[in-house]
Amino acid sequence: MVRRIVGVVLIFLLLGVLVACAGQQAATPTPAETGGQQPEQPTPTTAPEPTQPPEEPTATAAPTEPPKAEPVTLRVMVVDYIPDKTDTWLEQEVVPAFQKEYPNVNVEFTYVNWGTLDETVQGYFAAGEGADILNLGSEYIAIYGDQLAPLNKYLGEEAWPDIKQFVPATLDTVTWKGELRGLPWLTAPRAYMCRVDLLQEVGIDKPPTTFAEAIEEAEKATIIEDGALKRAGIVTTGRLDDWQEYIALIWSLGGELYKDNGEPTFDSQEARDALQFMYDRRRAVYPDETIADLPPASGSRLADGTAVCIWGNLWGAPPVDDPIWEKIEFSPGLTYPEKYPDSMPVVQVFNDWLAVPAYSKNVELAAEFLKFLGSAENLNRYNKDFGSFPPRQDAWTGYVQETRPMQIMSDLMNQYGKGFADVRESPKFREILQREMSAYFTDLQDLDTTLENIQRDYTQVLQDAGWIE
Repeated sequence: MVRRIVGVVLIFLLLGVLVACAGQQAATPTPAETGGQQPEQPTPTTAPEPTQPPEEPTATAAPTEPPKAEPVTLRVMVVDYIPDKTDTWLEQEVVPAFQKEYPNVNVEFTYVNWGTLDETVQGYFAAGEGADILNLGSEYIAIYGDQLAPLNKYLGEEAWPDIKQFVPATLDTVTWKGELRGLPWLTAPRAYMCRVDLLQEVGIDKPPTTFAEAIEEAEKATIIEDGALKRAGIVTTGRLDDWQEYIALIWSLGGELYKDNGEPTFDSQEARDALQFMYDRRRAVYPDETIADLPPASGSRLADGTAVCIWGNLWGAPPVDDPIWEKIEFSPGLTYPEKYPDSMPVVQVFNDWLAVPAYSKNVELAAEFLKFLGSAENLNRYNKDFGSFPPRQDAWTGYVQETRPMQIMSDLMNQYGKGFADVRESPKFREILQREMSAYFTDLQDLDTTLENIQRDYTQVLQDAGWIE
């Protein structure tokens, strides 16, 4: 009986276990019931031990400032300056404005004069160090071109579109072997200027434009009293023996100073005809060498009437706001159409400029400073103090536009300008021309001898300097 009761109890216990298991399985939902998502699993009451130690949280780094640029000193040698005026402007206005963009740059200026310029520059090149920017004269590109840094990649049209604003004749001065070597800074074009009221007194209605007209004007407008000039039909420098005008006249006939092999061209017909013209015009003013010069000038000879025409820049003319300009007209240059049908007037353009020597360790920074100085605003401001022309056309504002003579001269420069550049070994070349032209003009030697001497001596100078073999 007991066994039967125990058996029944066991059967009921077994049934209870089966019912409990079936109920637990029915409590777990299927994927269809959960929309295809896996159900959340129950959180274990005891977390398993990690197989690796937990990583430390990464701290966010604080932003850091970029490293400051190393301080740099840019040295600039200046010869064109007005004491206590343009130098003050450079130091107190230009440099602080530049430093807003380049705060690490200090700019130091060295001021020299034309008497010590060559010695200073030659010392720099001999030492291979010195100023990073050099203020040079118009013909210096032929002297130092190979020793200056090529700057097309900094100042060319692709790098600096502003360069297209510069008058082409001004860029002649700073270009060597196809590369810009600096930037024009101060420009002084030369043209012929005549008092039309005085021309009309002698039956001439306009300034001369040809060789023949210039000789006629020089003779008719000249007045000689008691063996001395009372009024000169034309004034240049000295006694009408300006060597730079001679070069301009050669160019106006289509001639050049050098042949393809580098030899000079004073055996050319253009060189001959230009020098013959200068002699004939001189004789129209000074019939012989006994004629005394005009008395010293106290101002512009155009203004006082002792000269009817002059060749030069506006520094030798009356002040640009003088009412006398109502009586003055310009001629860009002289031609010889009877013999040279393609001859063209030449307005000789002299530029002082800023060059970057190849020895500089700051070529790129120096180019940036040139661009800053070469802005339309800065060039206008700088040239205004000198009464000269900014070399870029978009800087012809303010004082340039406000006066008729500057408007006319700037237009002539733009149309007929030719830079006074690539004049090789210019100090010795000038010495040769002045010596030989003087001997010819004073009848100490004839034209053939003069040209032969110039050709021979200048060829020797160029050979000695390595320009030709």
